[in-house]
Amino acid sequence: MASPPVGRGRRGRGARAPGRVDDLGDLLPAARSLWGYVWAGPNSLVGLAGARPVRWRGVLLFEDANSGLARFLRWRGFAAITLGHVIVANRPLSDGLLAHELEHVAQAERWGPLYYPAYLLGSVRGYRRNPFERAARRAATVLQISLEERARGRS
Repeated sequence: MASPPVGRGRRGRGARAPGRVDDLGDLLPAARSLWGYVWAGPNSLVGLAGARPVRWRGVLLFEDANSGLARFLRWRGFAAITLGHVIVANRPLSDGLLAHELEHVAQAERWGPLYYPAYLLGSVRGYRRNPFERAARRAATVLQISLEERARGRS
């Protein structure tokens, strides 16, 4: 039996309302490690120059923003960017794109302050060939397959 999605059940005394409801269940981490926050902290600070965020699965999510970095992303043809534990998006994001961006959060936790130089070096042969982007696309694909299998199991 599947558990109800986050934020759709009853809240106990002292419980806080979720910042964002999703159907991802246990397919992605709901929280991050303390060491990950510390190690990726400098990257996260860069992403805090956005609109009003919501806390979601251990990150600050600026979704459907239309100024600052989000406007720049739209101008460059991108939907979202991850900076440490901050995700800035210029539109509402699908579960697949959120999985993609959460993989970048995990990468920032592994690489810490070395993430930006490593990402830029990985982009030398092009954005599509960047190993960080390829890993994020794989993570999103795996999640999409899992969601489809769950949906087939319910029908």
